[in-house]
Amino acid sequence: MGREILNNSKFLLALYIMRFLVLIFFLLPGYAFSQSLLGNGSFEEENICAEYKVNCAPEAWIYTVPSFFYYPRGKELAHTGSRCLALIAGHSEKPFYRTFVRSRLICGLQKGKIYQLQLYVKSVHKVLDSLGIYFSSYDFLFEKQVYHKITPTLYFINSTNRLNVSDTAWQKILFNYTATGAETFITLGNFSKKGKGGNTGIETEKNFFFLLDDISLTPADVNERLCKDWQKRKEEIYAQDERHEFLDKYIKHYRSKPQLIPKPSPTLTVHVDTLLIPDVFFATNNFMINQKTASLLDSFATVLSKYTPDSVIILGHTDINGAEIYNKELSWRRAGSVAAYLEKKLSFKIESRGMGSEKPIASNLTAAGRRRNRRVEIYVFLKP
Repeated sequence: MGREILNNSKFLLALYIMRFLVLIFFLLPGYAFSQSLLGNGSFEEENICAEYKVNCAPEAWIYTVPSFFYYPRGKELAHTGSRCLALIAGHSEKPFYRTFVRSRLICGLQKGKIYQLQLYVKSVHKVLDSLGIYFSSYDFLFEKQVYHKITPTLYFINSTNRLNVSDTAWQKILFNYTATGAETFITLGNFSKKGKGGNTGIETEKNFFFLLDDISLTPADVNERLCKDWQKRKEEIYAQDERHEFLDKYIKHYRSKPQLIPKPSPTLTVHVDTLLIPDVFFATNNFMINQKTASLLDSFATVLSKYTPDSVIILGHTDINGAEIYNKELSWRRAGSVAAYLEKKLSFKIESRGMGSEKPIASNLTAAGRRRNRRVEIYVFLKP
């Protein structure tokens, strides 16, 4: 009976918050509440390698080889933005030579739940039918199997969006993936059982290349948005800066001593609900709580006071207009004023942060997009 009451209470809280989310949908049409569980899926954030102090690789993604030549720049190459990834599917003289790129998931996947995996791929070579995605519980950098003997979790050719292996333009790859619950790392590359050799068709080029861009992994259930420690985990992923000689030494060291391979911290699974407060609830360039905002927060606090959340985090955001120092200050003060108001109504501590313009959810090139980016988000974490 007690468990049934608890489940019903959590359901009522989720239902109440979802009523606010319905309101926000009308205020901010088209806003996507699910956040990708992959860092830097656009590959636009550049890592500064530990060896040469240059931006020769993307943050959060690490190649199985040194990365100078596999991180091309140019709007004419990328699907969007100016960065994408290049990987080798074969070599004219070494048919089984290939490169992979891997990343650690920000949050683990929950067994039996569905996740949408989306990315874009292109190649002038006929290699698309053997490209794939490999989820693993271990770091692929220390993979012991011969690469061409590995069977991937998903082949691009089986995408929901039918793949044309002869098309040399960017193509969308889409999967609705049911998780096993063991996924910690994701790896992309050529998983062909056969070697790819011969003439590349490009003068002086011996590698068969393909390009990747704009990859995302989002839960179908919008209430599953994030694990509790997602920010810490993302910082850990971004903090790995070895990309060349240091990476080679790192891999060789741990391959020789597998018992010492660093193990990622376990995912702390929690139920997450979100309340979004748009810019219209604040006066222009102001952080003070007005009557309209107070009424919204009073109703929210009344329901939330009946529970003991694992944590509540409030993030303030601005658009890109103005100096970033000012934007950081304004976003911090808005998040702080909301937190201070709620703490007067509730019996637990609330954490607040100012993100400035770092995390846009829409284009800053339009007035409508800038309006969507000016917001305060309240994350409520409940243990299942």
